[in-house]
Amino acid sequence: MSIFHLLGWLLEAYIWLIMFPYAILSWFRLQPGSFWARIQYFLYQATEPVLRPVRRIIKPMGGLDFSFLVVILVAQIVLIPVLFR
Repeated sequence: MSIFHLLGWLLEAYIWLIMFPYAILSWFRLQPGSFWARIQYFLYQATEPVLRPVRRIIKPMGGLDFSFLVVILVAQIVLIPVLFR
């Protein structure tokens, strides 16, 4: 396994295990201090450093935040040549 495959695998794991669960939990109002609220806060802390720079470039429009979609698309564009070469 090359270093590129390892980095690709880590990026894919970050997307599926951190970013997607955060996106799903962000749809719900969670009671502060609950188990799910603590999970959501952890996921927020893990995703915000990646999403914040994209939000500066692409502002939320009409209450919709497209930064998540942009990060996923860019990650997939990077992953395809790395994982399938």
